[in-house]
Amino acid sequence: MLGTDINGYRIEDYCRYCFIDGQFTSNVTMDEMIKLCAKFVQNENRESVIKNMRIQFPTLKRWARKEDTQNEYHKSINKVLDYINDHLNEKPDLDTLSQIANVSPFHFHRIFKAIIGENLGGYVQRLRLEFVARQLRTTDDSLDKLSEKVGYNSQQALSKAFKKHFGIPPSVYKITKGEWNKYRVLDLSPRICKINSKHVIYIRVMDEYGSTESYSEAWKKLYTYAVLSGLFSKDSESLGVSFDDPSITEAEKCRFYACISIDQHVKPKGIFGYKELDGGLYAIFTLKGHYRELHNLYKLIIFIWLPESKYKLRKGVFYEKYLNNPHLVAEEEILTEVYIPIKE
Repeated sequence: MLGTDINGYRIEDYCRYCFIDGQFTSNVTMDEMIKLCAKFVQNENRESVIKNMRIQFPTLKRWARKEDTQNEYHKSINKVLDYINDHLNEKPDLDTLSQIANVSPFHFHRIFKAIIGENLGGYVQRLRLEFVARQLRTTDDSLDKLSEKVGYNSQQALSKAFKKHFGIPPSVYKITKGEWNKYRVLDLSPRICKINSKHVIYIRVMDEYGSTESYSEAWKKLYTYAVLSGLFSKDSESLGVSFDDPSITEAEKCRFYACISIDQHVKPKGIFGYKELDGGLYAIFTLKGHYRELHNLYKLIIFIWLPESKYKLRKGVFYEKYLNNPHLVAEEEILTEVYIPIKE
């Protein structure tokens, strides 16, 4: 049953099923091999067997080196993405970003495109313009002020880029706010609280918000990692950070971090990043019902509640806390808290 090397001699590393004449018999990924093996497991044992395979398979020689490399790439790109999010007003040069990623400039572009699906320049410009679009609809900032915030040389340069991306000038975009009053059916009675900062581990998703398959897979991986790493505790919370407005950003490019709160700072590992959610003053809204209503609630908060309140948005991320398991309760009983960073 032993495999053979390029000269036909038997080797100890692989069996004939996997390796013959110095080559793998199929270029199957680790996940594909797990799915293949799972087909031969009885239903009542499948979940536990798959969990064990996810622990054991990465240690096998066939995938260990490849998995380590991919994990390092994901960890590096996560650091770069966090840096870009915090420095949209700058023009991050290739040398700076490649140093953050600890990858040579020669390979950085290729790795970034392979993981994110966009070229670095296009990704940064899109985030800047989408930030401007959100500010136009939620603040009174002038185009001159916004051009400074996102690193454009002039109002004219920003206006030209904005029109090319969205198809209409910023002045027209600003006044097409929509009819937000129709969302008043949702409850707008927030708690105003000071919240401590939170340590979280996260996994990144870039897809349509709430996409069943990609979100389910992400949460499954994150919980498995948290439990097996000993990071999950009875006090851990399920949190979500959404970075984009789906009425502005293309659905399949919306960025979401599925997060689990932990009680310590940890080093990121592969696709699992570490982040600290800043503490401070928050308005906390509670949604009872399906997650699909979250987008409407955000609109209501920004366009109805905020202008009528004595508060303004401050720098910080919006995030959600999921209070119960949607698989264990009726759809109308799902509870979600939405945290909005504010200042008086």
